[in-house]
Amino acid sequence: MERITALMKTVLVLAIVLHAAAIKDPDIWQECQIESATLCGAGGCKPVAPTLKLFLGDYVGESGRRAGYYYRCRRGNLCDIVDDPWIGESGGYRAFVMRDRGVIARVGADNSVTDVATIEDIVLISRGRCWKTQRPRVERIVERAN
Repeated sequence: MERITALMKTVLVLAIVLHAAAIKDPDIWQECQIESATLCGAGGCKPVAPTLKLFLGDYVGESGRRAGYYYRCRRGNLCDIVDDPWIGESGGYRAFVMRDRGVIARVGADNSVTDVATIEDIVLISRGRCWKTQRPRVERIVERAN
């Protein structure tokens, strides 16, 4: 009895991982104001003026299925919109991940946010605070062909 079999250890580890990844409170609607930003490239990192506002949501949709959104907005309320990003929770924070866009946003239990975006070989790290809000109405940024 004192010895735990390899199978029991595996089941225990899987249960811990699944518990950590489970979303405890899926109805989250947040607006986040970026207070500081750092731009990093091959020459190092430097502070830059913050110009973004984020809107993050994790909720149960009409179909009963979990859904989410991530809006990264510039001045004038023009936004990059990601519907249904991957959302996970672990260690007291919730992560919104958009792999195809090179973006991850992490919201802590204290409502702090860290947003990391990669643009080719440049990384933008933005930090700020979030608060509960309603889902915003925003205008999608339209990309123009050159």
